[in-house]
Amino acid sequence: MAFLHRHLKPFVSTSSLLSLARIAGAAAGFATQILLARALHASALGLFYSVTSLAAVMGVVAALGYPGIASRFVSRFREKNQYGLLSAFVIHARTATRLCAAVATAAVLVFAAMWPGLSTEAKLATAAAALAIPANAALRFNGALAAAFRKFGLAYLPDTCIRPFILLACLLLLVELGAPLTAAIATSLLTVIFVALALAQYLLLARAVPAVSRPATQAPPRYVRIWRREAPPLILVALYTFFFADVDILLVTPLLSSADTAIVGLCLKLALLVGFAVQVAHQVTVPDLADAHARKEHDAIDAIVLKAILFPLVATLGALVVVALWGETILSLFGPAFTGAKVPLLILLACQLVRVFFGPNVALLSVIGAQRQNATLAVTALVVLALANLALVPPLGVVGAALAVAVATLVWLGTCAVVLSRVSGLRTDVLHLASRTARERRKAL
Repeated sequence: MAFLHRHLKPFVSTSSLLSLARIAGAAAGFATQILLARALHASALGLFYSVTSLAAVMGVVAALGYPGIASRFVSRFREKNQYGLLSAFVIHARTATRLCAAVATAAVLVFAAMWPGLSTEAKLATAAAALAIPANAALRFNGALAAAFRKFGLAYLPDTCIRPFILLACLLLLVELGAPLTAAIATSLLTVIFVALALAQYLLLARAVPAVSRPATQAPPRYVRIWRREAPPLILVALYTFFFADVDILLVTPLLSSADTAIVGLCLKLALLVGFAVQVAHQVTVPDLADAHARKEHDAIDAIVLKAILFPLVATLGALVVVALWGETILSLFGPAFTGAKVPLLILLACQLVRVFFGPNVALLSVIGAQRQNATLAVTALVVLALANLALVPPLGVVGAALAVAVATLVWLGTCAVVLSRVSGLRTDVLHLASRTARERRKAL
């Protein structure tokens, strides 16, 4: 990434480079999904999606929302050269995360052992997923720290680019050796990879950013109270923003068969492979947005937002065209059970386009300190998603699940835009940027 950034910086942005790296990871992830769909029957694939989604969601909960406030406090302490307080924040957050991750892991292990309705395979897969919870939580917090220090490659590449390649290589090795592949084995393999990546990221972050390992001063109690108050509400924001697919898979699991859950999971993952271009573009802007807001340079925010829209707009529109023209052919690669999923996949891709049009309004809400409003909107969107699934999935099946996502996405982004405008007077949507550009051109003439 350093080599690419040094030589290509005059031509492309950091978000473009990360998105290109993610495309490579997406290609590996795409191949992995094909391999899993071919090696596992649809119900086993549905089980794999369900338990790995459970581990991801519990990892977000175990991080206690500290990744969401990392950028804000890192910027504040760096601007004031308060590196002792910065280190105190890191130590406090890591300690709390480890404790919560241990409790969450134990709870899921007890569930896997004691729940009477689970088959042996489901229990083994759930137990394997439980062991990945601490690594998931560590990747979340340390990734947020790396992003706050603008070490974007270290923040995003371990989970989004490196992991897919390692998982694909390991699965191919198992297939080549003729070893049987089950949901429990695939989950165990993924857990080992998560643990290795979390450890590597932790060590590399300490070397790349010595400030996080400096001796800590005693954090004033008022700061600890602020951290504990502001971080937890962002758990829900993180779940809805970054782990939406995992949450939705868990919501539809009791409403659909395992085979249909696999179809929903596959469509969500394919759509969010494209949506990662949107996510990265938004997250890369967070430090710049935080700095601009801290300096009260609101005019600079529009320029930052514009950079966060252009590349994902091209990527999302391209994906929609490709799926509209060749969707059946692409889905047939995963097996006959998935060939009829073109319509729900198009609906989910359209949701990513909606995210592009609204811009990084969710990220900006966190930057301006509107954590509670952000959390309230996330809770509202989660409730809408759950109710829409209950209303649409039983009569419409997989298409209903995709429509539920569309309804929740529109409600979430629309309400975020309204709240952001009322709280700060700022807007990040395409219509605002277009109207401002038009006004500036008229003034220039």
